[in-house]
Amino acid sequence: MKEFLIKIRKELEKENEKIINHPLIKEAEEGKLKIEKIKNFVSQQIYIVNHDLRSLAIMLSRSKYDDEIDFFYTLISGDYEALKRLKLLAEEIKVDFSEPIPMAIAYTHYLAWLANYANPGEQAIALIVNIPVWGEACRRFGNALKENYKIKNIGFFELFSGPFDKIEEMAIKIIERYKENLSNMEKCAKLIQAYELMFWNGIYQW
Repeated sequence: MKEFLIKIRKELEKENEKIINHPLIKEAEEGKLKIEKIKNFVSQQIYIVNHDLRSLAIMLSRSKYDDEIDFFYTLISGDYEALKRLKLLAEEIKVDFSEPIPMAIAYTHYLAWLANYANPGEQAIALIVNIPVWGEACRRFGNALKENYKIKNIGFFELFSGPFDKIEEMAIKIIERYKENLSNMEKCAKLIQAYELMFWNGIYQW
């Protein structure tokens, strides 16, 4: 299953590069990104992480095996900590929650679909394809906010900066169990990355 994961990541290279090198991130690294865009990022993430937690809890509740429970519990624990750190960031830069930006929050609504209709293998591959890309984008964006905007509470971004070896090992074992659905897994992985790119586009274009 490791080879299958490598194959999907290879096919998603161009899409993932668009995320990691998004204009939103580049402008932050150049110190040119308007603070309102940063506030939009934070407000939309508060919406997203709150809903992601609920979707991950549904995934855990539908799990049949201990390793599946461990995997989703690990992700829930991470997102719970992320939400606490995100609120500190929101307080620092004085974010008031704005209306949801449809393009930006589509990701979490897709995660809710996965939670209710996909099997744990499809859920696991979507998440493990997404998390390292999201993590690298977070690392760069967080560093830019610290260096160019003197923002102190960047713990949210640091939490997602990796490494991801352990969680990937957990995911691969789950994927192996559901390998009769490889075509569905591939669709789920590619869709979640499309929704990830929509998030960055949504913040940037709003």
